[in-house]
Amino acid sequence: MSESSDKAAPSRRRRHRGTGRGDSRRDELLHVASELFAENGYRDTSIADIAQRVGVTQQALLYYFGSKPALLDAVIDERDGAAVAFAEELAAIGGFDAIRAIPASARRNVAEPNLVRLFAVLVAENLPQHAVAHDHFVARYRRLRRIVAELIAEGQRTGEFATDIDPILKAAEIVAVIDGLNTQWLLDPDDVDIIGATEQFAEGLAGTLRARA
Repeated sequence: MSESSDKAAPSRRRRHRGTGRGDSRRDELLHVASELFAENGYRDTSIADIAQRVGVTQQALLYYFGSKPALLDAVIDERDGAAVAFAEELAAIGGFDAIRAIPASARRNVAEPNLVRLFAVLVAENLPQHAVAHDHFVARYRRLRRIVAELIAEGQRTGEFATDIDPILKAAEIVAVIDGLNTQWLLDPDDVDIIGATEQFAEGLAGTLRARA
């Protein structure tokens, strides 16, 4: 399949289920695709690049995924979700305990920098509305903001959080700060202490949210 067919091909989540060896090969292809997308971006990584690094033919790769957009879908399905799952965990904790737990995301990112880099690259590439994964990331950020806004609103209902704060606006700010710190850290990890900065942000956020007597 030529690279020019990327946008023409429908984006489908095709899941191959076969032998244990086949599943192992599929996992290897996903892992290598994730690495190359993080290094070079989706647009500048070809099916041939991925197949060559794994040591298989392009036809073998397409047997598992069908098309390059479908491969991207599979990478997103496999690798994405950590941020949303973490936000849901915080919402389940609730209140100031949830705010104090925010720095755990920074510690996780330090342990998995390639995962952070992958989604920083993919988000940047998919800002245009016509991009293959644009709708996915729009939905992802909407969900993140909604989860955080509901956490704040629940804290307001219980009396822990100040009621003069707009949960929707504050949620957008929180997501933006965390994403911004991730970007600065990816660019300059020797100069940006992402864990310390996130801890300080969480402490300040707790003070901002605290209900006034």
